[in-house]
Amino acid sequence: MPIIQETQADAVTAVEKWLKVSKQTNGLGTSASRFVDDLRNGRNSGEWASVNIEQILPYRSETPRLLQVIRAGAMFLPILLTWLALSQVIGPFALYLQNQQASANFLWFWQQNPGKSFSGLWKLSHVALTDAAVLAFLTVLVMRITWWETSRAERSELVYIDMVSALEFHFLAVRNSKA
Repeated sequence: MPIIQETQADAVTAVEKWLKVSKQTNGLGTSASRFVDDLRNGRNSGEWASVNIEQILPYRSETPRLLQVIRAGAMFLPILLTWLALSQVIGPFALYLQNQQASANFLWFWQQNPGKSFSGLWKLSHVALTDAAVLAFLTVLVMRITWWETSRAERSELVYIDMVSALEFHFLAVRNSKA
């Protein structure tokens, strides 16, 4: 098998692996699609040999979009929950102040819920525990996203480097055969 056919086969394999890893199989632009199609079919190699490969197939890494959306939305959950709880407790506290003591402590009232003036679900200890659980979940989620992105980026970088090397070697062989 001639060197150009060998390097072309290696380049095609490397490009297809990169497209799969970067999840760009169906999302290529016109030039990139034409480049990949020509490479697969061994066409126009001389023309493509003078093109900057990294502009045609730029490095892209996939991001865990769903996890990032969950993280972004959940980040405000403790604040939302706390303000919702406050909205449920402030009215009963105002009534308590009118009927009982004008110097009552709001935090004591929020935790003790004298006279069951609001749902026990909104007690300070329940809200604080729920907030802590959400924050713990967010901490784990952030660590997971970071680990996922790092390992994915490392893998993507290696595959991309292999692809660029295979393409450069192939186009070097093409240029040398024309000389």
